[in-house]
Amino acid sequence: MIRTIFIYILPLVLPLTIYLTWAWFRIGYVKKHGGEAPKIEQGPWPFLLLLGAILTVALMATTALMRGADPDATNYIPPRYEDGRVIPGTMEEN
Repeated sequence: MIRTIFIYILPLVLPLTIYLTWAWFRIGYVKKHGGEAPKIEQGPWPFLLLLGAILTVALMATTALMRGADPDATNYIPPRYEDGRVIPGTMEEN
């Protein structure tokens, strides 16, 4: 579950979260010091969604390229049933 959050959800919502946090602080600053508050409904929503999608795809590609072991250096042993117990699958190095 944590991996799903970090790989899929966090990169997608990170640009939106940063923008909304900035808008929230900016609105507070404008209330104290005057000026023009950002209009959240006119924010750069398509750009933020596109940026989130790009971050998600980039992180997924990086994760796919960086994870795992060399298939020639490891041997997968599938789960098996021995002596009334299920032995989970494992990876062994050659």
